[in-house]
Amino acid sequence: MNLEHWRTWVDEIEAAPLDALLGKASPGVRATLEGSLEQREITPDQGLGLYTSKDDDLRATVKCADLARAADVGNEVTYVVNRNINFTNICFVGCKFCAFSRGPREPDSYFLSLDQVAQKATQAWELGAREVCIQGGLPRDLPPFYYRDILRAVKRAVPGMHCHAFSPMEIVYGVERTGMALADYLEMLKDNGLDTLPGTAAEILDDDVRNVPDLPLPSI
Repeated sequence: MNLEHWRTWVDEIEAAPLDALLGKASPGVRATLEGSLEQREITPDQGLGLYTSKDDDLRATVKCADLARAADVGNEVTYVVNRNINFTNICFVGCKFCAFSRGPREPDSYFLSLDQVAQKATQAWELGAREVCIQGGLPRDLPPFYYRDILRAVKRAVPGMHCHAFSPMEIVYGVERTGMALADYLEMLKDNGLDTLPGTAAEILDDDVRNVPDLPLPSI
């Protein structure tokens, strides 16, 4: 589908009355969409039905999704000015696909101090950033509370900076290094400045696992 066809398709849905599109949808999809418009939570099976919808069902789904978006946020588009701070590229994991990690004795390996991380956050703030994404490799013998200390350093230097930090692998590593329970560890990070967690490093890299269930992509 070329861009012009896509635009025409979307414009037609936007111009069509909701009742007309719902009236052409299958009974199951129509019931799901009507419930969602009334703020009723849908079940996983209903969600799967919307995800795999086609033709008239897909048009009705797109229409309802657009109405829900408009009700929640209107037509205002927002963005965040962000700086990535990768505090170290030293990592012992050895993922075969990774071009970032280095061994501790490689000439281009590095490990930023807390002051250096704070300095980068300050520079980002001065340039207009309001969020830093902080991640790194997994170096052996990392000080047990280093992730906490990074957050403290950033918040001390720039109290208003949003800290979007630490991959799931880093969280697990922090739990292992400190011996804390996961819930307690996350609570500690939150108390010391963690605002949100990125979803990176949670990829499914095994083809057999990733393809189950093998869901078809929505088609137009």
